[in-house]
Parts: sequence; structure tokens; C-alpha cells
Amino acid sequence: MQSKEDIINDILSDIPEDTEVQVHLPSRNKVYGLEEDHVFTLRPMTFEDEKQLISSKTDDPINLLLDRCLDGISVTKLLSFDKLYLIMKLREISYGDEYETLLPCSHCSTENPTTIKLSELVVHEVPDEFTKPVIVRLPRAKKEVSVRLPRVKDEKLLANAEDSLDGLWRFVESFDGHTDKSIIAEVLNKLPLVDIKTILSAFNLDFGVDTKVKLKCKSCGGVSIIDLPITANFFGVS
Repeated sequence: MQSKEDIINDILSDIPEDTEVQVHLPSRNKVYGLEEDHVFTLRPMTFEDEKQLISSKTDDPINLLLDRCLDGISVTKLLSFDKLYLIMKLREISYGDEYETLLPCSHCSTENPTTIKLSELVVHEVPDEFTKPVIVRLPRAKKEVSVRLPRVKDEKLLANAEDSLDGLWRFVESFDGHTDKSIIAEVLNKLPLVDIKTILSAFNLDFGVDTKVKLKCKSCGGVSIIDLPITANFFGVS
């Protein structure tokens, strides 16, 4: 007579054992102190993962999910565009390549049933000359500023425009060679707005997976460029 464990193993025998995938990040590991060819392991989410998400009290369910499924680096250390790439890859390997969603028309607000092939989203890797921190030259102050790129652990500091501006000094590593944070904070408060905008532009890097999709409304025929909504529901968690 089969044991309970043998029966369970027999029932699950057709499920592939090796479901993990190795992933190369769009940042090419240039900010993590790792070799460029270093790969990370990502496994599909399980029913146990979903139960943990539902019962968790965390404000960051997607971060929790990635931490459970990603091996080789803490999610808090990731650059934002690497995290977004991993979110898309995790959805793809967990549920399949096709993602069915409703996209609102920007012209008439009609919600359009849309199927997106996640594997076809364009991914932009950083170029060879990519450096950290990012160096920007201010148009008015005529000085160079070294800007640290935000990591996932910094997300709360950038939750809204007011917090982003108040905490901007945290991301400036040096201003004209000066690294004293008290000096940097005071200088930032006295800068022309165009210089502040230049510093903030360092955060808006066009790297990683492009989540913008073209939508032609089935109701009014208008064409919109829509960002895919990325929430916990992206993984089937309500």
C-alpha cells in the first residue's frame, strides 16, 4: 500500500521540477558590485506565496512576493527599473506569457479588454558607459552634481512630490566635490528651479522594460498610449 507521501508525490509527478529561470537584469549589475554575466534565479509563485500575500500586513505586497521568489539579491537593493523587469518576468513564468486586462481609453474612458504578450515588451539595457552615481551638470549653477539612483528601499522617500523634494539631499552624493549633507541640503534650497529639475531628471532613466502599450479603442477608435497597471492584482491577488 502506498504511503500518503507517495500518493501526493504521484499526484504531483507531472509538474515539472525545474521551473526556475535565470535572469539577466537591465542594469547589467553595474551598481551591485557583481560581474556583468552574473545571473539571478527567479521561481514561479506558488499557492503558498499567494496565501502569504493575502495574510500579510505589509504595505508592499509585490516587494514581499519578489523577495520570496528571487534568489541572489535582496529586493530592497534593486534599482527601480530592475524591479519592474523582475515583476514582468515573474508574472510571465507564473501565469504564462499572455496577460489579459482592461485598458481605459484616454479619449472616451471606455475599458477595452486587451491581451498583452509580456515576452514581447521591449527591454532596454544600460549602455557600456553607464556609471553610478549619475553625473549631471547644472545649467544655471554651472556645477557638477553626483546623484545616487534610488533603490527599492527608497520607495517611501519618493512616495509623493513633496517628500521627493524634501528628501532630495539624500540622493546627492556630492555637489561640486562637496559631500557634507548639511551643505548640500542648504545649497539645494537656494538653487533655481531649472537646476532642481536637472537633478531630478537623473532619476528618469529610460532603461528596463517598456510597459507602455498602444491601444486603439474599440468604442471611439481613438489611439492611446497606456501604461500597464502594476498592482497586487497583476498576480491574481485581490
